[in-house]
Amino acid sequence: MKKLTFLIILFTGIINFAFSQVIPIDSVRRLDANGVPIMVGQHVLVKGVVTTHQELGAPLVYFQVNSAGLVAYDAAFGNGVTRGDSVIVGGLVTHYNGLIELQPVDSFRVLAQNVTTPVPNKITPTQGRNGEQWEGKLIRIDSITMVKTTGGVQATSWSTTASGTNYWIFSGSDSCQIRIYTSTNIAGTTIPPYPFSIVALMSQFTSSPPYNTGYQIIPRDLSDIIISSGGPTIPSAPVESNITQTGITLSFNTIAAGDTKVKYFVSDSIGQPVVYTDSVYNAALVTSHSINLANLLPGKIYYALVSSTNANGTSTKVKYFSTASRNGSTGRFETYFNFAVDTTVALPNNKASGGVDFKTRLIQRIDSAQYSIDMAIYSFDDITLVKTALINAMVRGVRVRVIYDSRNVQPLMQELINAGIRVQQRPVDSYIMHNKFFVFDGRDTSITSVPRKWLWGGSANITTAQFYSDAQNVILIQDESLCNSYTREFEEMWGSHNNVNNSTNAKFGNQKTDNTPHIFNINGKRVECYFSPSDDVQGKIVTMLDQTHKSINFCILDFTSTTIANKMKTKYSYPTKMVRGVFDRGQYNSGDSLRYNEMKGISSNPTYNWNPPARVFLDNYGGQMHDKYIIVDADSLSSSPLVETGSYNFTTNANTGNDENILIIYDSLVANKYYQDFVKRLTDAGGTIDVRKIDNEVPVTYSLEQNYPNPFNPSTTIKFRISKPELVIIRIYDLLGREVATLLNRKLEAGSYELPFNIQNTGTALSSGLYFYKMQAGSFSDTKKMVLVK
Repeated sequence: MKKLTFLIILFTGIINFAFSQVIPIDSVRRLDANGVPIMVGQHVLVKGVVTTHQELGAPLVYFQVNSAGLVAYDAAFGNGVTRGDSVIVGGLVTHYNGLIELQPVDSFRVLAQNVTTPVPNKITPTQGRNGEQWEGKLIRIDSITMVKTTGGVQATSWSTTASGTNYWIFSGSDSCQIRIYTSTNIAGTTIPPYPFSIVALMSQFTSSPPYNTGYQIIPRDLSDIIISSGGPTIPSAPVESNITQTGITLSFNTIAAGDTKVKYFVSDSIGQPVVYTDSVYNAALVTSHSINLANLLPGKIYYALVSSTNANGTSTKVKYFSTASRNGSTGRFETYFNFAVDTTVALPNNKASGGVDFKTRLIQRIDSAQYSIDMAIYSFDDITLVKTALINAMVRGVRVRVIYDSRNVQPLMQELINAGIRVQQRPVDSYIMHNKFFVFDGRDTSITSVPRKWLWGGSANITTAQFYSDAQNVILIQDESLCNSYTREFEEMWGSHNNVNNSTNAKFGNQKTDNTPHIFNINGKRVECYFSPSDDVQGKIVTMLDQTHKSINFCILDFTSTTIANKMKTKYSYPTKMVRGVFDRGQYNSGDSLRYNEMKGISSNPTYNWNPPARVFLDNYGGQMHDKYIIVDADSLSSSPLVETGSYNFTTNANTGNDENILIIYDSLVANKYYQDFVKRLTDAGGTIDVRKIDNEVPVTYSLEQNYPNPFNPSTTIKFRISKPELVIIRIYDLLGREVATLLNRKLEAGSYELPFNIQNTGTALSSGLYFYKMQAGSFSDTKKMVLVK
């Protein structure tokens, strides 16, 4: 229903955009003598850059130009845009307790994404108390020396109640009011050491004319609280590399030259006191910093404060990192799919496991646990044997903890609770606890436990429908360090480091902070893990897609993200860089069709249609297409294939409010197993891959066979052989010698191949008649005829 509403707004917006004129935000902000907007009650069309990301709740959207800012209060608008979007917005001018708003918004359009947001205006606290000229805009206040409650008591943390709490911030004796929203990840955190700076939105709340009081600044998230005041400035988090059991390299850049210092200690749990035990220093004044940490403990999470100092001050960044696992961690990957896979595209000795009974495999892992089981799950029902295995584990002394969504307690979950297993539920709000992971023996610190530490991840909830009717994937990884990171994330939602949950300390959604390591060396393979919403998972997926050289293949339940779709579009260059995907038909039928229609080239707005269309299809299963994965370059081993999988749908809610997790695995064998699943999902949905190896035996000669069937409509298959690795090019031409399509342009290993050709994938309409297909491979060249009959 939400997507249908969005479409209605979009189509209405096209009409409004056609017959309305964009006016400056400054014009909307003109006030009469009573402090009320002159244009109140009028419909306006304005343009600006969005500066919020649902931190204050979906209905509240701040957007601005350099000279002026405005607020919109509309859930559809809030769900449809993100920070850095350049937008045109149409709505009714209203006045809410001094704040000028558009409510409702009846039309909007995203003109561009990832636009640089306007630089915050630097103001003093006095100016913050008289903030009309900055209302709706980003501001910055430096040199904050004290924070007090509205009752005048010095505050040590940003505690909040209800929707949020007001404080007073001081720079010396100068002060203004700040409001901390409970929905932000600032709520509940410690106020940093003084002095610090704050970037914030200028807002207002007053009920009395002439509405010239009640101004308050509103920071959006923890990144708006800037601990350093001056200094070289570290714009982004340090990146780890050269990860071993006892060492690591941290690298970062600064805007200005400064020295390099890292202070660090082993971080055994969330909320541990900050007591640095070691440090490394380099006095050289540089902008490109790289420093090696040695003599570390294996299989540990470390908390580090990275800093750089010059004559103007010190800049700092907090960094969590992990060393490689202790000896005994095998780094073994196990991938399972509950539907059949296509092993004809398997690499040698790398056939994927399809048609697997997840229940059997999960119970085996539960029964093998000796010390602890941590389960974070959205839905748990129907599969009685899994429930029984968990209870039996508890009875034999395994410490079982469960994180669960805010949904009504399902019967089997209630049976776990009745049996004495402790369950922490997510508080009720508009988001969900959507994780689907287990950590087995992750909390056992003994050396003998190292080979028993397993992570269970992937897309599947623990229900009969999810295990047997819906297309799913599960991945198990045996690695101590990765299990540590997932345990850390679990305990942030659990609220404690022990067996008893603490609901007061439990944090979900935007209350969570980025406090886990993200990059791991697992038996020589790079693995990244990210949690939503604290880690900007969407941004990590976009960065991953930037590494595409040959192809992007995906299966997804819910895909509404314009950011991910647009990144895929920029990488798509038919036929050298392909984008293929399988969408859930049920989501499409319920109105979630915009990204699919655009990729397919059939949306009502030609501006956003892909041309030529991508190879995207709707699934044909009775259940859901519930897989949530992206494979990059699995059909080009020289391009370092990788795969992303987890609980994450490509939606705004998944990125900004839900509790989610993803893994990005840089491994050609794992990527190839997911590719085997993808090819089967794609062909079952009516699609084809561009080329398939059908025989590993090395042919004696090169050959191009006659296509079959011939005549054909709409598809046919071309087979060929090459006796050594070659760049193979196969093109289709019409009777006049004009190129119709390039079917293949890739270096292939020696072998026998088949190549499908479907006229619906050419991007142009083909008429009945005679066509030619030509193959070139090294010095070999051959041309044959084919006949299309409609």
